[in-house]
Formats: sequence, C-alpha cells, structure tokens
Amino acid sequence: MALTEHKPFIIGITGAFGSGKSTAANFFEDKGLKKIVLSSFIEEEAKKRGIKKITRKLLQDIGNDLRDKFGSGILAKKAVLFLKNERLDRAVVDGVRNLGEVEEFKKNSNFVLIAVVANRKTRFERLRNLKRREKLNWDTFEKLDRRDLGIGEKQTGLQTAFCIASADIFVEGNEDIDEFRQKLDKILRRIENL
Repeated sequence: MALTEHKPFIIGITGAFGSGKSTAANFFEDKGLKKIVLSSFIEEEAKKRGIKKITRKLLQDIGNDLRDKFGSGILAKKAVLFLKNERLDRAVVDGVRNLGEVEEFKKNSNFVLIAVVANRKTRFERLRNLKRREKLNWDTFEKLDRRDLGIGEKQTGLQTAFCIASADIFVEGNEDIDEFRQKLDKILRRIENL
C-alpha cells in the first residue's frame, strides 16, 4: 500500500449494509476527511427520475442500472471528479459495493479499502430500528442482504462480498461504539504513517 504523490488520499469503506460503514465514515469525517457517500449519487439520480419514496431495493436497482449503462466504476468516477472539482486531497468514501469502484479509486488516488464486518443478527437489529428507509422484517432483510453481497448479481451489479474480500484492512463492527472508534483511530494512525 505504498502511497504516491499528487493524488488524493481516499479511505474507502465497504461492508454489508448495517455493518457500521456510516459510523466509520463519520469517524473519519470528524478527523478531517471529506465524506462522500456513494449512494448520494444514486439518490440524485432517483430525484432526476422523479422518484420520491426511496427504498434500499430502489437504490440497488438504480445503482445497477447506472453501472450497466456507464460501467462498474461510475460511482467512483463521480466521487473522484467531485474531489478534483472541489480541490480536495483527503476523503472517506462510504459505500464501496463493486470491484469496478475499487479499481477506479486505485487508478486515481492513494486508496485504502477498509471492510467493516458485523454479524447478520447485529446488522438486522440496527437496520430494523432505522427510520431512513423501508421497514424491514427478516425475509426482506435476507433478500436485500443477499443481493447487496452479490449473490446472483452480474459484474455490474452489487458485489459487496468481493469488495470485502479485497479490502486492505478489516475492522469488526459488532462491538460498542467506543471500542469501534478506538479501532478506527488506530487504523487511521497506521494509514497516515504509510
């Protein structure tokens, strides 16, 4: 993971939904990195299409559609372009879900991919209590989770399991928030010393 000059420093966060990716991204944002949420580009697209009620399945569908039309790395390209336009040199990207995104970030930045892993029961309980998206029961969670991980998806689809497998660093997201932040702090210090 040798860092090169003249490219932005990007920490990518991957993991199954509900694992703690957003908590990790918020931590790094608090440490001075600009936070970019890849699904925000998908939400923008949904608004352009006139869609008002945004669900996880809808975001998955639109994300897959964008990758089909513009290539697997389209969301990463949008993020890198945003960084260049804003002249930012340090960012954390929440929600890396396709290997094309990983490849795109590696081409255009000093990139480190962190996978946040948490067990399914913990993830379900967290998501069930969120009011941000549709209400989840176990069956809906399982269907969305399998798709998010890439089961039955094509190359331009969701591939979170492959992204997790290709991560440079793994951090467990099952524990309490203070322990999680301590782990993230150690990771950040280690990365910054590369």
